[in-house]
Amino acid sequence: MDFYLRVCAQKPSEIVELQNDFYGEGIAAKCYQQVSLFLKTPTHLSLSFSTNIHTYTHQLCINKLNSIADNLGRNANSKPQRGTLVILGLGAGYHFNKLMSEIRYTDVIVIEPDEKHYAMACQHINFASLKAECQRRGGSLTLLNVETYQQFLSQMKQLVKKQGVHLLADISVYRHYSTPVMDRVFSEFKQWRNSFASMWGYLEDELLGLKHTCENYQHTRVGAHENIFSEFSSFPVLIVGNGPSLDKDIQHIKTQQDRALIVSCGTSLSTLMKTGVTPDFHIEMERTSVNFEIKEDELCDPRIKDVVLIALSTIYPKLMLQFDQRIIFAKGNDLGAELASLSGQGSKPLYHCNPTVTNMAVAAFLRMGFTNIVLLGCDYGYIDQHKHHSQLSSYYDPNNALSNVSFDNEMAVKGNFRPHVFTSRLFNEARSAQERLLAQYPFTEVKNASDGAFIEGTLPLKFTELSFNNSDKSALLSTVREYAGKHTGSKLDSGAHFSYAIQLLNSLKQEVDKADSVTDVISILNAFIESLRDEKDALIYELLLSGSIKYIVGTIASHINHLPLSSWTDYDVQMRKELQSMLDALMNKLSYE
Repeated sequence: MDFYLRVCAQKPSEIVELQNDFYGEGIAAKCYQQVSLFLKTPTHLSLSFSTNIHTYTHQLCINKLNSIADNLGRNANSKPQRGTLVILGLGAGYHFNKLMSEIRYTDVIVIEPDEKHYAMACQHINFASLKAECQRRGGSLTLLNVETYQQFLSQMKQLVKKQGVHLLADISVYRHYSTPVMDRVFSEFKQWRNSFASMWGYLEDELLGLKHTCENYQHTRVGAHENIFSEFSSFPVLIVGNGPSLDKDIQHIKTQQDRALIVSCGTSLSTLMKTGVTPDFHIEMERTSVNFEIKEDELCDPRIKDVVLIALSTIYPKLMLQFDQRIIFAKGNDLGAELASLSGQGSKPLYHCNPTVTNMAVAAFLRMGFTNIVLLGCDYGYIDQHKHHSQLSSYYDPNNALSNVSFDNEMAVKGNFRPHVFTSRLFNEARSAQERLLAQYPFTEVKNASDGAFIEGTLPLKFTELSFNNSDKSALLSTVREYAGKHTGSKLDSGAHFSYAIQLLNSLKQEVDKADSVTDVISILNAFIESLRDEKDALIYELLLSGSIKYIVGTIASHINHLPLSSWTDYDVQMRKELQSMLDALMNKLSYE
């Protein structure tokens, strides 16, 4: 029976009995008291994008908008003028009205999995009136019936996708009562909020990836590489990340290097080679030239002559050509891969291959048919924020640009061998991406020997407890190198899609000019992002345009949430000028591609 039909089927006598058992006397007073406790220390996160020196078009706009907002009195720590409220549990529902009167929440998302509680709330609050109030404030009321945490993530993701990223600018989570699912939503609030506010991409990044893909296509074969080495599926593969726990295992790697395939990932190449271990494979997926420059000494080292490169087609071409033997994949959700597919030169893209090189490594080896995988130094976290990578890595070399990188204890997550470790937004997204990937390979057991974050779908096991057969890997490597040494280039045509993208941006510019208010501008930008999904070859336009616009939506929403209402008009006038300039700059970049 449908959930809402079950709500209507509840007997009044049973609702009264539940109410008495759940609250006892003074129902409204108890709800109000809980709201008062919440308001003293609200579970709330604000999203903002800082001013920095990057010259990306959207970032230059963000810098100017930040300056405008600050000059008009923005107070990032103030009670927000607008915001999103996630209510975990309705019960009698009195807290709903009280919260709406205390803070001007515009968008309310209710999670109530129990039909009896929902029926109880219907006796005390008017949902039609509350929905109308949300709409009057320029927002919406959404009721979600979720039974699992994964259902919550899926439905919230779709909601943010449909309504817009402004939902994340200021978001509160209010828990009325506990269930295992609601407790997890509450405890992992920062994790799922950060996940929804990540991986947006932006125009310049897509254009750089496309430029590299077009050049790399001329020099190598880009393929699916599916199950190409399945005859060696059981041969152990050691995927070596550069996490802090690598230090305790690196000497043991040396004793096993003749019995297993050694796979370096990004900067772990330097760490391994310092200890005399030359990997069999090396993984790369970053597209910037800096990625080559910080590892240039190792990448030009004659010892890696026979190392097989596994990479995405978006990588810096000079880095790719350092390796004679290479296996190149098309990246999932990538502009180059989409254009290659439309031109008939596409292959099955590799998904879940970012945000880190270790994600790429696991995705690639599973795709190629290997099933005996061990993770080493794939920590996705740290015990001490000052020891965030292997002590032997370039992160601790004062002459390397990586030494300027710092990490914060942004959140705590379950540890692989300990109760918890600290992690960053990027590392936590990397862990989540591994879990999504491994869920697609339920019959493959990946062993996690890293003393970092627990990865669902892996088996925690100390590296020294593993034993490998004395199998000769020479036949395997001979087969791999023969395959990876064959290169057939081709030409990739980017087509006329950029011209149409310019037309779309020009239409958006005209719509922004006609907007009635700053909140109307947000609605127009959200509608533009949503409309891209209805275009022919929709993913191309989403990849090109949506990321840069999402950053601006989040920025504008964050600013007005923390500006006095009296400053909104001035902010709107100045903001619109900068937004128009940004759209002009995006069109200009596309016109030269």
